[in-house]
Amino acid sequence: MSYFSNFPSGMLKIGNEYKYVTDIFRRVYTKAPTVNYSEIETVTIPDGYTIEQVSDLYYSSPEYHWVIAIVNNFVDIREEWPKANSDLVEYCKLKYGGLEGIYQVHHYETPDGLIVQSTYSGEKIEITNMQYEETLNDAKREVKILQPKYLTYFVSKFKTLISR
Repeated sequence: MSYFSNFPSGMLKIGNEYKYVTDIFRRVYTKAPTVNYSEIETVTIPDGYTIEQVSDLYYSSPEYHWVIAIVNNFVDIREEWPKANSDLVEYCKLKYGGLEGIYQVHHYETPDGLIVQSTYSGEKIEITNMQYEETLNDAKREVKILQPKYLTYFVSKFKTLISR
């Protein structure tokens, strides 16, 4: 089942023509992230897995990737889903101006993880641009998954809410 197949559609006059369109601007939000936290488990996404692969792993179909996106309140999957390590390196090269740029200092931290200025006189650790981006990316690996036994109910509820 496609995500947009659940959305209402109808005729819309565009210029002098009527066209059949899907209302893609509808949005359904989950409540923290659903009614009951026991319906959700937090999982760590392995390197390189797409949201479709995770859907297939948990729901035996890549078609329910949109359930994962809704449960996590993702808006931009390209930015909110963890990048594969190889893609992260390429992303960092573009963002920081090449291979040299990814190894430049992004900031300094104390051994306890407190960010400090470069002029800090105590013990500090250099955090490179690459290390910084890896930390951000690794945080995205923890995602919430609706337990498979609740999938049918969730999809049914979604269809009801999106069609209003």
